[in-house]
Amino acid sequence: MPFELPALPYDIKALAPHLSRETVIQRHSQTQRACVARLNQLVEGTPWANASLEAILLGAEGELARQAAQAWAFIFHWHSLSPQGGAPDDALGQAIAARWGDITGLRQAIATAASDASPGGWVWLVRDAQRLEVMAGDVHDLPLSRGLTPLLVHHLTGGQDTDTAAGLDAFWALANWRFAAANFSGLSAPAAC
Repeated sequence: MPFELPALPYDIKALAPHLSRETVIQRHSQTQRACVARLNQLVEGTPWANASLEAILLGAEGELARQAAQAWAFIFHWHSLSPQGGAPDDALGQAIAARWGDITGLRQAIATAASDASPGGWVWLVRDAQRLEVMAGDVHDLPLSRGLTPLLVHHLTGGQDTDTAAGLDAFWALANWRFAAANFSGLSAPAAC
């Protein structure tokens, strides 16, 4: 069964002015659509043809694994953003305070990771069994492959994100803390494409 491009969890204009409609169209309707199309080409006629996206990204190798990882990361990316933005809830806020002192410390950790990451990379807020961490990497390096639970992700790409500071400002304005809190408590996972 072929994978499909999932609909955005909000209207295509909902993230403006932080992410323009044009930026969302470029990332979702063009880049992510091309990723899903390539994934379908690669999976056709293979033992992975009926596998879940997660099974492919964790078990396949080479370009098939990369395309599955990118498709999964994009799905998670869109759920990591919300027009309402917000702030961490009590439990997640306490975990952030225990690790970085406060939200400002987390923002600095993510800014540092973003400045060290390659364009097109991903900066993740993750949870392991003991505490929160920030990790950066390319699409081949997902938290799932390290046994970590992703909470939020920021995608470093062109457009408004060419300027890392502007991209981070947009991310912080749109960070979906309800989604992050659900992931933190183990109650949520994004739907597969």
